[in-house]
Amino acid sequence: DGEEEERKKKAETKKQKDEEEYRKRMEEAEKMKSAPKIEEVTDEEAKKIKADKENAKDGDGEEEEKEDKEPPPPGNGGSTEKYTWTQTLNALEVFVHVPPGVKAKQIVCDIGGDTLKLGVKGEPLILNGKMHSKVKPDDCMWTLIDNKMVQITLEKFDNMKWWNCVMEGDPGIDTKKIVPENSKLSDLDGETRMTVEKMMYDQRQKAMGKPTSDQEKQHDLLEKFKAAHPEMDFSKAKINYGGGGGGFNM
Repeated sequence: DGEEEERKKKAETKKQKDEEEYRKRMEEAEKMKSAPKIEEVTDEEAKKIKADKENAKDGDGEEEEKEDKEPPPPGNGGSTEKYTWTQTLNALEVFVHVPPGVKAKQIVCDIGGDTLKLGVKGEPLILNGKMHSKVKPDDCMWTLIDNKMVQITLEKFDNMKWWNCVMEGDPGIDTKKIVPENSKLSDLDGETRMTVEKMMYDQRQKAMGKPTSDQEKQHDLLEKFKAAHPEMDFSKAKINYGGGGGGFNM
């Protein structure tokens, strides 16, 4: 009986702690909302705002500069006041905090081709809007973790593109800082992996002024043809291999 009491007490303490954490998070989110926010800015405006911030000698300017030097957050994603996210070339994982103690049947999650709605029944939606790009709704899913967080797995429609944010208008990350090697080639399916490896190889060859894999194939075919027809004279033939990059004449 004492054990049961102890268990109940622990559960109650954990629940109070979770609720306190959630309340603090919501307060932070409210503060962020009431802070002046710039929405829908053009690239030029964004550059100007950033320059203004960097020129300002207050704490914000320093913070901005410090952030700029930081590598992308773990998992090639980021976080906003409502969620944290990670990504590979194929998919995104979005982690959204919900009120502690919520049940799976109370969760409202609607994933469209390029829209996402998430919330708890009877309450305002936490996420509601257009996503950065298209997903494959049939391959997407969500899970409730510890009755306090929803994990949404989104399969990208275009699995050759990095996202800089999840929801349009939310703070973005600098995708140029993502190192492609972070997304393991071994994670890709065979066909995609071969395509990516070929693209990487061809880029390296072009950078060095050497023939791409297609041009090498053409060269090998020609060599075989020459070997099969020794009676033909190729000494004056000028062969130009298509496909751009480092062509080579013979």
